[in-house]
Amino acid sequence: MPKRIDFMIAGVQKGGTTSLDAYLRQHPGISMAKKKEVHFFDKRPPTHIPPIDYAIYHREFDWEQKAAGAKLGEATPILTWWTGSMERLWRYHPEIKVIMLLRDPVERAWSHFRMDKRLQREGESFSDAIRNERERARRNLPKQDRERSQLARGFYAPQVRNLMRLFRDDQLLFLRSEYLSKSPQVTLDKVTAFLEVDTFVFEPEPRHNSAQDSESLSPADRAFLEDAYRFDAQETRRLLGWDKWPWSV
Repeated sequence: MPKRIDFMIAGVQKGGTTSLDAYLRQHPGISMAKKKEVHFFDKRPPTHIPPIDYAIYHREFDWEQKAAGAKLGEATPILTWWTGSMERLWRYHPEIKVIMLLRDPVERAWSHFRMDKRLQREGESFSDAIRNERERARRNLPKQDRERSQLARGFYAPQVRNLMRLFRDDQLLFLRSEYLSKSPQVTLDKVTAFLEVDTFVFEPEPRHNSAQDSESLSPADRAFLEDAYRFDAQETRRLLGWDKWPWSV
């Protein structure tokens, strides 16, 4: 078999993927990519050589570690949402293991907006941004708009269904972001079992990429988001066999 990485943390943005990536870098039997978010499968490399030149991708990994028995992986959390990315990942390695972290979609959208504000990528108020997102995103049609996606990325059911279409159940691990935050070791034990590496006592990681201000979500905006996400969140939980707690919808 050609050389391939072993696993991908493929979703979702603002769902705890930076923390999971940092935790897994502690494990001696896991070797993460040189950087988080390689963005290979959602951005075709500028080689224009068909088929895709995976050597470009493979520069991001330590293959000596793999030869010594480590599992290679990376985290690019746009992949479950970005159209075509998971199909490209499947073509690369149909037996790869995929991890998806899911967060209360209301809190995820709010966190996404605050990040965009912090990075000066968003000039609108949150109220206007979520209510006008569809119209604002039309500027990139027929393509998806990466930036105008604070609302769109929280519709999880289509992302979960697509993963289930492409990969067997034993290749997929769905986790709640809230559990990683509250009980990291319990969640990480599930990850190490899934990746078939030794159990490991992880050192606590600080909160990564969290907002430093105390601004809160307004009741009107929360109600708007809860109404927008209610049915998709119910369908997502049905697909995964999850209870509602600790989500708001």
